[in-house]
Amino acid sequence: MQVAARAVQHLRRLQHPRGSWSDFMVAVGTSDTWVTGYAGTALAAAARSEHLAPAVRAAAAAGADAAADWLLGAAGGGGVWGYHRNVAPDADSTAWAVRLLAARGRPVPSAALEFLAAHESETGYRTYADVYRKGHWSEPTPDVSAAALLARHEAGVLDRAELAAGWTKLIAGWQRPPGRWTSIWWAEDGYPTVLALEAWTVAGRPGLTPVPAPVRPPSTAFGHALWLHAYALTEGPADARPLLAAERPGGGWPGDAELLVPSPTGGGVTERSHDARGVFTTATALRALLVAGPDLAGADLTGPPGRDRTGHGYDRTVAVLAADLGLDPDRAASVFAELTRESLAAPAPWPSAQLSGLAGGLPMELSATDGEPSLRYTTEVGDPVLPPHARARSGLAAIGRTAALLDCTAAWDAVRPAVDVLVDPALPVPEGCRFWVWAGVDSSTGGGETLKVYLSTLHHDLADGRARERVVAALHRLGLPAGAPALRVLEGLDGYGFCQELGLGLSRDGRFGVKVYYEVRGWQPALVAAVLAAAGLPDDPAAVAPTIPGVMNEEVAAAHRAGIALRISPATGTVTEVTTATAFMRPMIGNTELSRRIGDWLATTGDRRTFDVTAAHTRAGWPEQSGRMHGLFTRSLSTRGVRNTVYVRPPLPE
Repeated sequence: MQVAARAVQHLRRLQHPRGSWSDFMVAVGTSDTWVTGYAGTALAAAARSEHLAPAVRAAAAAGADAAADWLLGAAGGGGVWGYHRNVAPDADSTAWAVRLLAARGRPVPSAALEFLAAHESETGYRTYADVYRKGHWSEPTPDVSAAALLARHEAGVLDRAELAAGWTKLIAGWQRPPGRWTSIWWAEDGYPTVLALEAWTVAGRPGLTPVPAPVRPPSTAFGHALWLHAYALTEGPADARPLLAAERPGGGWPGDAELLVPSPTGGGVTERSHDARGVFTTATALRALLVAGPDLAGADLTGPPGRDRTGHGYDRTVAVLAADLGLDPDRAASVFAELTRESLAAPAPWPSAQLSGLAGGLPMELSATDGEPSLRYTTEVGDPVLPPHARARSGLAAIGRTAALLDCTAAWDAVRPAVDVLVDPALPVPEGCRFWVWAGVDSSTGGGETLKVYLSTLHHDLADGRARERVVAALHRLGLPAGAPALRVLEGLDGYGFCQELGLGLSRDGRFGVKVYYEVRGWQPALVAAVLAAAGLPDDPAAVAPTIPGVMNEEVAAAHRAGIALRISPATGTVTEVTTATAFMRPMIGNTELSRRIGDWLATTGDRRTFDVTAAHTRAGWPEQSGRMHGLFTRSLSTRGVRNTVYVRPPLPE
């Protein structure tokens, strides 16, 4: 397949069902409108390209049309667009929306054209004109000026002569040695340079001195695409090999476009963000390939270069931990590799808080109990850059393959009816969903292997108040009888928090375990006592209190995020185990001392070996004072006694 055709195909895979794309998570949220205008414009260019096959052009046109339809709906009654739908409009986002609409022959709202005109100053177009009257956000930049001029030209407001005059007045003077343009919004000078050159080309090339060149060779796929595009526009020496070599195995490019968010009122950069899903980088590569000509856009390659699983180090972490805990490292590594085939495929986008809510944006989390030595982890599964429904399907496929590897297929088949309730293709899951399907494995020295599956109730994402209803429906699919005692316990928890997720544990013998997780408002001993009593367990909350000397106590835990989990027997309808969970607060001591205190306490309750081994390996990959290595502390009470578990984040990716 042609490389540009694969880029079109990949952008279509990344496109949400309603036509938008989302990427670049910053403090105010993740962009949808701006990114959709940009990616849609790239597809619109592909739809017009003579270098691509008719079927590819048709697919590109369909994607561009869906994006245009979505943008028209997202504009509301104002006819202008911002970074995303819930923030103030800006000239850059509006310009890209206008460019897409014009390219697809859609009516451009007059308000959008008036809005762009109002953002023109004597030296260029400003991103914001009214909201931030002073400071960086209201300063003109050449990339925004170029996008606005092109938008007004393509919408028929400016003729070619007026575009050329605008380029000379508002863009040419911003050129910097050695011929490039810069912007406060971008780390890579290639982006404003390409936009300036694109406007220059459309304007008839009204003079350019000197020809642009990068200050240093680009080191990212985004940079390679931009400078390929720039040299193609100026007929300079273009080497496409670095861009082609960076293509992902499944098509598209890794998200390495670095967006800068300067202080709105002056000062330096306050935030940096990458397009974690690769939407912007892939759209940029597609634009470059189309301009570079048929030899590149139509290159008939057998496929993108293959890659092994290197760069994150988690395969090695799992194997080394398994060996040190007395488990088979090869077996552990092969199971982990199967489960994470897509989620950790190189080039992986981790860490990314935009893509995962698992462990501060890391793709996995380790845990250690005070029982027999065991390797325990939870991880992202499925392709993380896909839209929610496609990503969930990809994750379920990974779980199915791993179930076969662990001889758990019978148990997986038994729970699929419940899984299908929570991973329903009809659920209107929003674009920014960061947790729907996770999985993990528990392997103990006693020879047991359990495949764990975690399914979000989408309480926050759907905000429909039906999270527990979906979980109860799933429990009934597992055989829980109507009127079961466990249902009354679940209902009683509703007034203290929300139903967060359903957990399933799959065994080789076809059996499965079930857990329901609630997030509650801090440690509440009276609530815990009531839950224990309702479950028929000793109603002494001290048995599961979040207390580790020198680390955590009940008073502090009362003011922080906490949870309660119930292990439920579908056969009897009863609660057989109650777990309390408390997040570790940011400590005032280093990771080494914190781990020592936790280990000393675990030694008084059982075996500390698993924790010591796990913490030692993870601690080596964290700054000593990071305060983010230790994640969660849980205590579980059943008729067999109390089990304590500490969750730790793996080493930061290499």
